[in-house]
Amino acid sequence: MILADFQACTGIDNIAEAITLLELNNWDLVAAINGVIPQENGIFQSEATAPVPSAPPSSESASASSSSSPPSSSIPAFCPVQPSRHILERQSRMLSFRVEYRQRSTEVVLEDASTVGDIKSILETELQVPVSKMQLKGWKSGDVSDSTILRSLHLPKNNSLYVLTPDIAPSANLHNAVQMFTQRKYGDCHPVFYIGSLEAASQEAFYGKARDRKLLAIYLHNDESVLGNVFCSQMMCADSIVSYLSQNFITWAWDVTKEANKARLLTMCTRHFGSVVAQTIRTYKTDQFPLLLIVMGKRTSNEVLNVIQGNTTVDELMRRLMGAMEIFTAQQQEDIKDEDEREAREMVKREQDEAYRLSLEADRKKREAQEREEAEQVHQERIRKEQEEEREAIRLSLEQALPPEPKEEGGEPVSKLRIRTPSGEFLERRFLGSCKLQVLFDFIASKGYPSDEFKLLTTFPRRNITQIDPAWSLVEAKLFPQETLFLEAKE
Repeated sequence: MILADFQACTGIDNIAEAITLLELNNWDLVAAINGVIPQENGIFQSEATAPVPSAPPSSESASASSSSSPPSSSIPAFCPVQPSRHILERQSRMLSFRVEYRQRSTEVVLEDASTVGDIKSILETELQVPVSKMQLKGWKSGDVSDSTILRSLHLPKNNSLYVLTPDIAPSANLHNAVQMFTQRKYGDCHPVFYIGSLEAASQEAFYGKARDRKLLAIYLHNDESVLGNVFCSQMMCADSIVSYLSQNFITWAWDVTKEANKARLLTMCTRHFGSVVAQTIRTYKTDQFPLLLIVMGKRTSNEVLNVIQGNTTVDELMRRLMGAMEIFTAQQQEDIKDEDEREAREMVKREQDEAYRLSLEADRKKREAQEREEAEQVHQERIRKEQEEEREAIRLSLEQALPPEPKEEGGEPVSKLRIRTPSGEFLERRFLGSCKLQVLFDFIASKGYPSDEFKLLTTFPRRNITQIDPAWSLVEAKLFPQETLFLEAKE
């Protein structure tokens, strides 16, 4: 009922689009409709573009409606009585995007009629990054092109994205302060830190193929902690730790020395890992830093396996990393098995679909060939009938044009001709001796043996009469007073 009411009020015929918009608003009908077009700006137009007025509900009906029906199933007052006869003039929605780039957060607000390229153009000004070198990530539907219209993505009002610039060397910003700090104080032997937002690091670690996934190690540094120097020099720069982290982890770092930076971290952790993780980090005091959080991506949510404090040893750190790796490996094997089984099922389905498609294609070609053959047979049959009808018309016209058969006792000389057909039958007729050969040829043609298909021959001596001038008379052609002839098909 909610879906039907939503389609009636919005004029959206596409069921999938309507369901998507309702889900974005938790199936709150009024919120979904206002998300498509704000109520105060919404107008309905008929097919003739005339506006449909809507009378405001009375206070009694309004109170009755609010008390008897839940908000999610109530129909707004501006819905027409016959919604199928009206088209909703959809107004642009304002969408908000929070875009993270190298620990910098930028707010972008624009209409849903804009494109992805419009967001990049705004970010180019804000971040001083060329559009050509910018990769805008975080879309729920996967990567999209710059020409994609935001409305077609069915986005909620508030969205989170991040920018990657792999072709641009990182600047000395807050995120890289830790990397520069370790390089400056402790040399080049340290874990390779991921350059990008926490969300991007999570995507890199958790959301690839099951075989390619890794654990996420979040290093939280506090320059005011007395344990910082010891942890960095003896733990994070140990060859075994560096090698193990590089092979098995995506390592991301953040400096929480400043309270503002710590607050930003807690916000990010709440968004990505939940409030429990953020609250855990909040309880640690300055002298307990640095911290190393080991995070594992799971099907439904991300799980923090370990929070390693700065007051540890290399052996203990390695033991806890390996312990987390054991848990991760067991989960990864299950994920790989599930993924392989899913891919195998999908492969079988693709093969079945392809076999079915080929079968349909073969049936289609066979059917088309049969239809062409039948059409050709019909065409040839039509031509044959037309030719037969034409021959019959010619035969009848020749038969009607023949002069009357003379009597034997007439005064004029009469020639009696006997003609054997290819089937063995005989045609007999009397002709005046003065008749032209053309009359004889027309008589034979009227019996179904036209001179262009058959030869008229004498028996002895053998002569081809059809080669003689048809203007000759029978007497001149020596077919008088009688003669036996036979017909032979021309080659």
